[in-house]
Amino acid sequence: MMVLSLENVRSLTAFGLTIILLILGGSIGFLQASQTQIKDTNKLDSHQRPILKVKRNWPYLVGWLVSFAIGISVEVFYGAHIDTTEVSHELFEEVLKDLSAIAFFRSHNAWFIWVLNVVTSFTYGACLMVRYPKIREAVRRKK
Repeated sequence: MMVLSLENVRSLTAFGLTIILLILGGSIGFLQASQTQIKDTNKLDSHQRPILKVKRNWPYLVGWLVSFAIGISVEVFYGAHIDTTEVSHELFEEVLKDLSAIAFFRSHNAWFIWVLNVVTSFTYGACLMVRYPKIREAVRRKK
């Protein structure tokens, strides 16, 4: 979806903003993963993969808030007029999107939201998979 959303964006400003968002998103992903704790429950799911508990801690919340602020800032940069009510509505939608992948894919997301979300999520997941081998086992498809 990120690549498809970028298809209609063809300005030098958008390209520069995309590069900045890639760097910021990677940094936010590292921040969010920095103090995440993984606990093995010593149980297996129906596919014989380990069930893990993830405690995200404060850096995850801080990274999420920074991502939200960046999204609002980019909207303002592109000329959106946002008042307090709209920020509250956006915050509610973002919380809903973070809690449910279905909500994220059903809502309208601008290209910059896709870029920031993909890079942040990918970096967060990659950092955890490198640091915790049990996560690789948990997400690996069993044949």
